[in-house]
Amino acid sequence: MSERWRGWENAEIYNRFVHEHRIYGWLNERLVERAKLEGAHRVLDLGCGTGATTQACLQRLGPQAEVVGIDASEEMIEVARAHTLDPRARFVVTDASSVSEAVDGTFDRAVSNAAFWQFPRMDQVLASLARLLEPGALFVFNVPAERLEGRPPHFHPFQLALARAIEALSGEPFARTSTLIDLELLRERIESQGFLIERMERLTYEGFQGEFMDLMSIPAMIHPLTADLNEEETQQVLEQARAATESEERVKVVWSYFTLRRRD
Repeated sequence: MSERWRGWENAEIYNRFVHEHRIYGWLNERLVERAKLEGAHRVLDLGCGTGATTQACLQRLGPQAEVVGIDASEEMIEVARAHTLDPRARFVVTDASSVSEAVDGTFDRAVSNAAFWQFPRMDQVLASLARLLEPGALFVFNVPAERLEGRPPHFHPFQLALARAIEALSGEPFARTSTLIDLELLRERIESQGFLIERMERLTYEGFQGEFMDLMSIPAMIHPLTADLNEEETQQVLEQARAATESEERVKVVWSYFTLRRRD
């Protein structure tokens, strides 16, 4: 994951958001359900952040199982270690694309919550993961549906207000900078690395605008949109967008869940 997730401010604000809002709990519950963790022995959590997904896995695993959480951010890992006291969990600082060089042994499950689409080289992540997963092992990850190429774009009121505020301050048309995922190319990469796509499904999260306002208070989340603004200007556009949006307004966000199986 990119360097923008480094730093204590990112880790602390992100960890607070995860525990104060329900979206990550909702995402994790559906992730671990599809990973069928009952009976699993070793689980790899890719892009574990501050440990929320690891903890969700631990709730479904037996006493002899193990979860290894990996993240490229040392600060995220330190927060995860401080908040996860279960001896069945351990955490390793490493990039997802080189995870096979940083952890030992094999795994019968792997999960990645709200992270896979942020890895710069998904092909390398899949190749590294293929070296660690046992034949028949499951890998489950999720992606915001709006990140998939070919899906009709959908912008929430806060996103629109933020784009307008950035345009007004910069004097330039707002342009989305994040790269969309080519679904057909992703399929090819998945299959070329020895995985089968067992299931793809779209699940809808229903929440409030206020959650997405607070999400953008995480420096790593707002940075791609305001890379050309200084810190004061970034706070200015965030405040303007908040003032123009009703925090209690309900919103729906569609997530695509992928369940892969390692070929024998």
